[in-house]
Amino acid sequence: MGLPLRILLSTVAFAALLAWAPNARAECPQPYPGDQLVSDLQVMQLSLRNLDDATFAAAGKRLDTGIECLTSAAPSPVFASAYRYIGAWHFMVGNDPVKARRWFRTSLEIDPTYAWDATELELAHPMREIFEDERQVAPLGLTAIEGFVVNQPAGSKVTIDGRPLTEAAATVDRPHVIQQVAGDRGVRGSWLIEGNAIPPQFLRDAMAPVPADPSEPVAKVKKPKKGSENLTQPSEGLQVQTVARLRPGEKTPLLIGGVLGVLGAGGVYAASFAVRSQFEQANTTEDLEKTRTMTNALVVASGGVLLLGAGIGYWGIILDGGGGVGIAGHF
Repeated sequence: MGLPLRILLSTVAFAALLAWAPNARAECPQPYPGDQLVSDLQVMQLSLRNLDDATFAAAGKRLDTGIECLTSAAPSPVFASAYRYIGAWHFMVGNDPVKARRWFRTSLEIDPTYAWDATELELAHPMREIFEDERQVAPLGLTAIEGFVVNQPAGSKVTIDGRPLTEAAATVDRPHVIQQVAGDRGVRGSWLIEGNAIPPQFLRDAMAPVPADPSEPVAKVKKPKKGSENLTQPSEGLQVQTVARLRPGEKTPLLIGGVLGVLGAGGVYAASFAVRSQFEQANTTEDLEKTRTMTNALVVASGGVLLLGAGIGYWGIILDGGGGVGIAGHF
């Protein structure tokens, strides 16, 4: 066999291998495993709370670059957190509020009730305003790809932002991540798309006959042995764990102090009425001046106590322990 023929056959074989490999992605600099995603999300949350700009920027760059190369199946709450922090990274580090809005939009589509914690993002931070703006447009309806339906690969399912893709449609003006997830939870590929630009391999003509789905052998499920019913085996991929919010120790005293402050303001203001009646009954200039001064002082004091009590109570209400959704991975 001559050298040119060998080169030709080698080239064809290599091209066929690339076409067959389900995870081959030319635009991915390197795979982004689930444990790295978990680590970056945790680092970004802590660095945002601790005002560690350099650490936040480094983790955000890894997350922004790696989200389209994710090699683990992730549920929708994980995607919501990832999109939210990617948006925060674009706003704070990239100085790009337009991109930030787009990621916030998808995040709020998945988790419309999320609100930034007071210890994570200060109340006057400008990013809060654009985040709340996107809350209004996040629930916009799906835009369908006319004439097409979803083509589910045999032995796999297609997800969008961690949710099953059941129709050829998606919300527009925002990014999404499409994943092909096999029955064993292994990811065959991840795609970052714009709007409803679903990869063509997952679409088929709505008028075409449904392709036959080859039957797969059904694995027998063994009954657990007695006494082992409560044992669970970890599944591959990312999982969501609900973590109770930690109630800060100072929260209760602040709330109580706020209530007492408001009540105290009412008591001081009521006392001013009694002194005012003495002012109206005064018969001498000295008594008039004395009761007038005391009345004004009590009114001013009641206003100050009211503001102090309201401020203490408000901070007690917004103070949070930073709980929420935790992410666990089994790989």
